Amino acid sequence: MTEDEILLRNLELAVGLPAGWQALYRQLINDVAKVDGTTTVVQAKEKFGEMRVYLKTYSEPAFALTDAATARSRTLCQTCAKPAVLSRTTDGFHATVCPQHADGFAPAKFTPMRHVRVLIPRSR
Repeated sequence: MTEDEILLRNLELAVGLPAGWQALYRQLINDVAKVDGTTTVVQAKEKFGEMRVYLKTYSEPAFALTDAATARSRTLCQTCAKPAVLSRTTDGFHATVCPQHADGFAPAKFTPMRHVRVLIPRSR
């Protein structure tokens, strides 16, 4: 697969993300392509109110970019991309929403997930 084909395939995975994060994801994918054109995205989704992007291959520069984009997603409304805060409903559903889209949500007192990256060495 060429780098252009990888870029297009990675961009296609934006379909699973909320509208407010589409531009953030496209920027991330273009930035990742600049530092490592062979990095393939396995999955892109919303989880616990933040954008998650999972990569198939190890690339420290790409991981740094995805981590930064995940952090940025916690400041952009997932519906409209306006400034927002990570919020939750009383039954524990998390979303990053602006005041306009925050009906039923209150700001979360903590981030529901901690990120840990585990690298499993390939057996030879």
